[in-house]
Amino acid sequence: MSDGPHRSLPMGRRWKKLAECLDNGSFSTDDLCERRDSAILGEFKREVSDSLMAGLRDILCSSDQGSLFGPSSDEIENLRMQTSGSSVGNLLLDCAIDAVNSGVSGEAALAAACNETANEIFDRHGRGMAEHYQRETGAKRASHFQARVWSVQDGRSMDSLVNRIIEGGRAMVIRAPTRHTGIEDGVGF
Repeated sequence: MSDGPHRSLPMGRRWKKLAECLDNGSFSTDDLCERRDSAILGEFKREVSDSLMAGLRDILCSSDQGSLFGPSSDEIENLRMQTSGSSVGNLLLDCAIDAVNSGVSGEAALAAACNETANEIFDRHGRGMAEHYQRETGAKRASHFQARVWSVQDGRSMDSLVNRIIEGGRAMVIRAPTRHTGIEDGVGF
């Protein structure tokens, strides 16, 4: 007997745990969002260096000081050498350039870039998990899994996650998801 398709999922352990919880109908949307945030934070922490975030923050937030011209996409593009080939780092810079080109500046541009990057990370991994479940399980189970993936995507905004990414440092510490161990902490009706 198999332990479940999440075991053979070619992703990191946080994504595997999220897939296991998505497959199990007893987890609430809040629990799933907490695991989603943990997985996305793990990607940021692993692939986006502190120096890249600091450089991006300096460029985008320096326009808050009242300069006549906002940051240019060329200034952001110069940070690309600090990504070291990281797909998430490059995606973050692309999203920052899009935010600046659409007229957003300052802290709002940084928040928009981080939000778009987090959404894109979840889209990529969500599609990969859904495709894996489609191959490994029956159609009914796979469609249930895919519906749960999209409910998590639409379930709650990523504002708190984006704030943690922007703050960096201690805010980026990945906490274990809440465990429900008491008798009153059972499955909600």
